[in-house]
Amino acid sequence: MSSAAAAPAFTAEAGLRFSSAVIQGSAGAYADPMRVYFIRNSSQVLSAVTTDGINFTQDSGVRLSSLTAPALDIAISSITGLSVLPLDGGGFRMLYSVIGTTGAFRIYSATSADGFSWANDTGTRISVDSGLTFAQYPSLVELTSGDWRLYYVQNATGTLPSGRRIYTALSGNQGRDFGASAVAVDSEASYVSGARLTDGRVRLYYTAPLSGQTTHTAVLSALSSNSNGNSFSAESGVRFSTSNSGSLTYPFVMRSTESFRWRLYYHFISPSTTTADARSALTLSPEPQSLSPSTVFRINPAGSFTILGEVFSPAPAAVLTQTGQTDIAGASLSRVDDQTITVSFDTQNKALNFWNLVVTNADGVSGTLSNALFIDFPGGSVDVTDNLFRPNRGQRAKIDVTVFKTDRASVTLYTNTGERVATLLDQTLPEGTTTVYWDGRNSQGQKVASGVYLLRAVGPKINVTQKIVVIK
Repeated sequence: MSSAAAAPAFTAEAGLRFSSAVIQGSAGAYADPMRVYFIRNSSQVLSAVTTDGINFTQDSGVRLSSLTAPALDIAISSITGLSVLPLDGGGFRMLYSVIGTTGAFRIYSATSADGFSWANDTGTRISVDSGLTFAQYPSLVELTSGDWRLYYVQNATGTLPSGRRIYTALSGNQGRDFGASAVAVDSEASYVSGARLTDGRVRLYYTAPLSGQTTHTAVLSALSSNSNGNSFSAESGVRFSTSNSGSLTYPFVMRSTESFRWRLYYHFISPSTTTADARSALTLSPEPQSLSPSTVFRINPAGSFTILGEVFSPAPAAVLTQTGQTDIAGASLSRVDDQTITVSFDTQNKALNFWNLVVTNADGVSGTLSNALFIDFPGGSVDVTDNLFRPNRGQRAKIDVTVFKTDRASVTLYTNTGERVATLLDQTLPEGTTTVYWDGRNSQGQKVASGVYLLRAVGPKINVTQKIVVIK
């Protein structure tokens, strides 16, 4: 698995969402209100409703348990994970993982017309009958094609947790049947949650011990290279982390009420207690990731740019900054979606070198992409007029040296054998065109012999040699 750019980080939110619970799935929109599903005591799936993702009102009763009809084909000892997606014809399907009383690991499914009352589907979605192989924690993502892709954690080799990887399987009938499974992320992973970005790619959030650790203290991520969600690159850094002595498990990521932000729910056991609580974190800052074009010439007029990234709110602002320089404010800014902004920057005659890009959301929260734009200068030029001349008739060669950056430049004449004849110019030139002449004399003021001479010009982005012919 290759590496990709960094992704938005989460900031912990104050308070608890639930005590002794694991939030794993959701159904509906916030305005409905939204119903979330959580596991408590590893034996029951319960639910609660929310309009803001922070405050919840628990529903009465149990949504799913070992007693849900029709009965499964094995006796189960625990329910470990779940994921929910809406069905095209209305209602919802839930995939949930169980551990059987004999040690079997399986993933089943259930359907509901209203998200409240559930019934098991017949058959098994993912079946691992041997207690030597692990397969748990399903996460469903609906692709742009309409197909459903399932991600889950399974042992690739052996029975140790270090051998667990993220697997994936595809369904063309909304989770009723899945094709063959394959490894999606070939690095250690313990829990997984998938989310589809606006551009159609899939991001997988997963927990794993960091180097030198044995407990889960961080949420990492991998991003798919396409909208099919089957090929991933690890993203640098961590999306969220806790204290080294605490344990972080069961990540579940969904859109926040603002729609452009993401909220992470996670299960956390603090070092001072054995109680595992459901907490949350939010992507606060916009994350500009690229600016195109990334290089412009200072002589160019104002131009259009495209900013790609994530967590862009409606009505954001964008500026270019460089230490010691006046900011370049973006104009004609248009937010295409939460991942794309178009904007115009007037970089003409602005300071050379790298500029940082700062995107500020409507609520005043900013994100910075360092060295986003390089303002450069174009290469200079040397134009020789009358490069064949007769000095005895008063003729001379005209040399125009044009530079786009104030810097030192030199113009020197040489013979064909490399002997220096004369230096016409060796000084700091201002931006623009400087003209010098050669009258066919050497540095001692003597007329040179007829023949071919080499003019060597060196300066800011200039390194040229041209021929001049002298005829007496």
